[in-house]
Amino acid sequence: MSEGLFVHQLALGPWDNFITFIGDRASRSCAVVDPAWDAATIQREAERLDLRIAAILCTHSHFDHVDQVEALLHHADVPVHMLRPEIDFSGFACENLVPSSPGDLLRLGEHVEITMMHTPGHTPGSTSYRVRGGLVCGDTLFVDGCGRCDFVGGNPQVMFGTLRSLVEGLPGDTRMYPGHDYGSTPTSTLDEQLRTNPYLRHGTVADFVAHRMDGKTPDTALPPRPQWSPPKG
Repeated sequence: MSEGLFVHQLALGPWDNFITFIGDRASRSCAVVDPAWDAATIQREAERLDLRIAAILCTHSHFDHVDQVEALLHHADVPVHMLRPEIDFSGFACENLVPSSPGDLLRLGEHVEITMMHTPGHTPGSTSYRVRGGLVCGDTLFVDGCGRCDFVGGNPQVMFGTLRSLVEGLPGDTRMYPGHDYGSTPTSTLDEQLRTNPYLRHGTVADFVAHRMDGKTPDTALPPRPQWSPPKG
């Protein structure tokens, strides 16, 4: 990663979520992306890394990405950023919520700038957070996969366009940090994904939709939350 910037992934929860820390080395300030499952573990990880949480960023509103926002706010009274289209779609609300717009910038210290990108398809207001040399992309793009489009608000046609805009609009050496550890490696580059990700090989919307929606029923509800106990210690 670029000088002054670091990205750190914390694997947590029964669905292999990544909680991602975007930080500034000099100031030790960071943004926490998609706090879920256990706020105490997230806070301990920040302390272990000697980080001060300065912001919370939400890629989208599904509970396995936001269910610990309020709890984390008890540890850190900071702004919570979510794109306005996602707020309007989901009705998500919390203390310190900042409705954001595509292209908005968040700065950490003197060295780190985070750009909010609208990357819909998994949900109408899904957001990816671009930093120098990297993209924290939630459930939009996985290593060798992409987010489901059959949940309420999902749209495979829109997802096709979003994925094309990422691989055509960003440098090939951009390192992507997904919202779940579903691939063979925790991260990858866009160039690598163009070679190995089957969802990026389709040349037409129709082919992509057929693949992404195979065996799926559009607009189904989210699955029930699994039972899970946070790690001890």
